[in-house]
Amino acid sequence: MDIHVIDYVGDRATDMEQGDKIYQLIVEGFQKKEIVFIDFADMTTVLSTFLNNAIGTLYKDYTSEFLNQNLKVKNLCKDDLFILKRVINRAKDFYANQQMVTSVLDSDLT
Repeated sequence: MDIHVIDYVGDRATDMEQGDKIYQLIVEGFQKKEIVFIDFADMTTVLSTFLNNAIGTLYKDYTSEFLNQNLKVKNLCKDDLFILKRVINRAKDFYANQQMVTSVLDSDLT
């Protein structure tokens, strides 16, 4: 399955709602047992808020091994690839320790 990001959000991927759209498409591909290719060709802006929801959230329900085998990123510029790697590392850490992080945040906010 190929997802051309520009077809769903335009050339600026900047917010959480746009990320949610792409996330849903990715999950649909996984449910069909397909390898999902996310193509960022012709994108002018890709922000971490978008990547957090589109890709980072996947680490809640899927292992790194599964995602490495079934999710492929194409045509993401070097700077945005750096941001994606940071998003992935933070998502892995968060979902590995979600209960602890949530407890700390709850206690700090009360």
